[in-house]
Amino acid sequence: MTGAGPFSRSYAQARSKFLEAAAAAGLPVQSHLHPRKGLEGEALAMDVVRDGPPDARTLLVVSSACHGVEGYCGSGVQVALLRDEAFRARAAERGVAVLYIHGLNPYGFSHIRRTTHENVDLNRNFHDFAAPLPANDAYGELHPLLVPAQWPPDEGNTRAIAQYIAHGGEKAY
Repeated sequence: MTGAGPFSRSYAQARSKFLEAAAAAGLPVQSHLHPRKGLEGEALAMDVVRDGPPDARTLLVVSSACHGVEGYCGSGVQVALLRDEAFRARAAERGVAVLYIHGLNPYGFSHIRRTTHENVDLNRNFHDFAAPLPANDAYGELHPLLVPAQWPPDEGNTRAIAQYIAHGGEKAY
């Protein structure tokens, strides 16, 4: 066993505890590997476990690490629930299946950051891409400053950003 308590000091330790708890509960794990490595060179994955029948009347979803750095707390909760036979029995008696999504953002979890390896905050980027995206007219003005035609940006670009901030403020920038 990776350690007595449910909480961990690293992504690798948290993942190991989660996988051990799922195995001890006799539950299969679906692992979705991440293309990058973790802070300590470890493999990264989003691991998914379902406890309960596919036709359960109710599904409780317990996820961790939407904001990667928050994965330490969420993983500990998931491990504790998987180890809690009384909780699992009560859920089953009430027709509740539990879906555990461990490490929704494994890169952020391991690298102790809020965002993914692409600097995406998953909590702020849930859009229905089948519908038109919200308009952001101000971004059209700012985009050429953030992604200039010449790279690396020259001094003129730096001055233009400073001018944008001076006129619109830091919040607008």
